[in-house]
Amino acid sequence: MSVPASVPRASGDAVAHPSDGDTSALRIAIVTLGCGRNEVDSDQLAGLFHRDGATIVEDADQADVVLVNTCTFIAPAKQESIDTVLAACDLKDEGGARAVLVVGCMAQRYPDELAEAIPEADAIVGFDGYARLPAIVGDVLGGRVTERVIGVGAAHPGSRPGAADAASAGAGASGLAGRGLPLMLAPSAPAAPPAAGSAHPGGLAAARGDGGDRDRVLDLEVLERPRDDIEVASAQDLLDRVPASGPRFPVRHLGAGGPVAPWSYLKIASGCDRVCTFCAIPSFRGRFRSRPMDEILAEARWLVDQGVRELVLVSENTTSWGKDLPGGRALQPELLRALAEIDDLVRIRLMYLQPAELTGGLLEAIATQPKVASYYDLSLQHVSGPVVARMARSGDHERFGQLIERCREADPDAVFRSNFIVGFPGETDEDVQRLEDFLLEHRLDWVGFFPFSREDGTPSDTFDDQVDEELAMARLRRLSEVQERVADEAARALVGRQLEVLVDRHDPDDTRPAALGRSSREAPDTDGEIALVTPDGTPADLPVGRLVTARVVDTVGVDLVAEVTARTAGDPPDLGRRARG
Repeated sequence: MSVPASVPRASGDAVAHPSDGDTSALRIAIVTLGCGRNEVDSDQLAGLFHRDGATIVEDADQADVVLVNTCTFIAPAKQESIDTVLAACDLKDEGGARAVLVVGCMAQRYPDELAEAIPEADAIVGFDGYARLPAIVGDVLGGRVTERVIGVGAAHPGSRPGAADAASAGAGASGLAGRGLPLMLAPSAPAAPPAAGSAHPGGLAAARGDGGDRDRVLDLEVLERPRDDIEVASAQDLLDRVPASGPRFPVRHLGAGGPVAPWSYLKIASGCDRVCTFCAIPSFRGRFRSRPMDEILAEARWLVDQGVRELVLVSENTTSWGKDLPGGRALQPELLRALAEIDDLVRIRLMYLQPAELTGGLLEAIATQPKVASYYDLSLQHVSGPVVARMARSGDHERFGQLIERCREADPDAVFRSNFIVGFPGETDEDVQRLEDFLLEHRLDWVGFFPFSREDGTPSDTFDDQVDEELAMARLRRLSEVQERVADEAARALVGRQLEVLVDRHDPDDTRPAALGRSSREAPDTDGEIALVTPDGTPADLPVGRLVTARVVDTVGVDLVAEVTARTAGDPPDLGRRARG
């Protein structure tokens, strides 16, 4: 088996191991797969070990213990997670790692299956075990673990229906699969969203206006489970709030054993109340819980003190933040204003915006706050009305197009990203054509396409009219080619433009210290990047964390080449740190 790049094979050199159960002298590697939320979780786990005296290393072949933070969003993510766990387990046979533990979404969702399929893994640890992972590692090394599945507690109430819920919704036994994996009770057959105020089977309800919801931009229903006044703290919530004394931000260790980057994800909430028929995330991430504003700001200030210049706000649904706090979604502009007041922070970026939840106040803040990137990461998933309805979402190409045009009217430099599922059950050629027309008309800057993935326990797994896999992939290739042309044209249109570029890292393949960066139009780890050059065309040698003005002079696909014309902001607090990668 080939080892993924994120898990290098061990060199085979003999290493000195700490005594069994002593985690203070351990070298810990955390291999992270999946989204920005997982990146934050890994930083938190690294912080727990670092607090106890362990050393966090970047390469798994230098570690005594390897943690694999898995993803289970779609089938390819599951396969990558399994391959990475197996590759990490190989390191034990080659004289390096002493233990491999599996954490993350796949460990929470399929713990027993993983334990059976990969006996080489020493423990499968769910979210409820995160806060005590150093002790679990000590028990593993000391031979004191008798059950390999640890810390897999029940999800938040409402995320997995019980038998009584299924009966009340008219779901038969066939609706419950595996180990209680169904995430919701949705209409047994795809249907358009019901009229405003009507109840959905299984207790689903459309969100009505309060706490800022009256300011929502689109007249669309927010289809989600009702809150039911649920106040349940999970082990993850408690981890977000440690240490028990001192600043109210998580124990967090940046850089995963390497240098600190000038940007960082900032988690503002956990969980999801949405009822999308294709998604299993609520079944293992639980109900939506906003982090209080004071804790978000405390962590933001701490991150900036570490040298972070750009904060990327993440959660499962960023536009839901505040709905469960006094003040509701109306707090969102206030949060952005408060973040913008932090000295040495130069950019704020929001990810995972739900169109039906967007409010006028939030759009105005994004368009007018100088530090907030005019970057709209819209969770569209599709634009054909019938497909969107079968997904238990709301909207169509006309409504989504109106939203994009409104954003561009407020800010002509607005940048748009979205992801689309191709081959959803019942998708027709007409639906695909509508999506293609939408891409050509509205010209999104960044787009990701994913083939539909049948997920255990989700309603769409049992829908009729499943689209043939080859047909779905053909449609995906067709749409990808269309979007590639759109993105190339958008990049070329930037030639001659001045951009504010944050230096992210240096090109490791260049013999000269070439600076690579991003403007407000490129999100980290997701979009393109900008190679910075001097007026004579040679690579620019600039410190990571420097903000400069640069004029775009060329393109390389969707990436840009820009000539530095001025320095616009000071260096980060600690120039001794270098960027990841």
